[in-house]
Amino acid sequence: VPFGEIRVNDSRYNAQKFLIHDYFFAKALDKVRPGGIVAFVTSKGTMDKDDSAVREYLAERAELLGAIRLPNNAFLENAGTETTSDILFLQKRENPPEQLPNWVHVSQTADEIPVNQYFAENPKMILGTMQKRSGPYGEQTVCAALDDADLKKQLEEAISHLKMPEKNHILGKPLQPEPEIFMPDSALEVRNFSYTVKEGTLYYKENYDLRLVTVAASTEERIRGLIGLRDITRILIETQLNG
Repeated sequence: VPFGEIRVNDSRYNAQKFLIHDYFFAKALDKVRPGGIVAFVTSKGTMDKDDSAVREYLAERAELLGAIRLPNNAFLENAGTETTSDILFLQKRENPPEQLPNWVHVSQTADEIPVNQYFAENPKMILGTMQKRSGPYGEQTVCAALDDADLKKQLEEAISHLKMPEKNHILGKPLQPEPEIFMPDSALEVRNFSYTVKEGTLYYKENYDLRLVTVAASTEERIRGLIGLRDITRILIETQLNG
């Protein structure tokens, strides 16, 4: 996402006074369902700035699956800039946690360089060496690349340490097997939150489960008819768009 010291005028988020890169996180989380994952490359400021308000806002709405700090030369070839960036992986929560996690706080490395508590606890997720350097805006912290390091291999190793998504934890309730759920491979072709007919039976797809629909016979007949109209309409739109 674009990042910098500017703000987006959006009445839904103006009260939070998000910088542009933090605004993208907030808005993206509002666009995914509970359990959905948002992954962004962002400025190190999201994780490292002294003001924890943005991190608290995110932590109330998402679980941090992991963060990877990139060396400051990661985008030198294609963007012509040296900047320290992070890749953040967030999984949307259904309800706020009972207490805020450690990653909302800033800590220090062994060399007393300020970094997010997550990186202090997981130094292997920093793909370089944190240093203090003088810049146009005074002293800054940077993640300096390691000599002769292969960034691709570093990333593969770091990604293997990401926390696996936990659906039970995120949704805040245990998942019970439901006998009315039917999930054939063909269900993946059905759009979420829509009706479909499989093997002559009417189902409603919700959060990747196909749930048996039990309604009055006249209502079921109407739904089946509308499914046909919907599918024809989608074919028509696809044909008009792509010839």
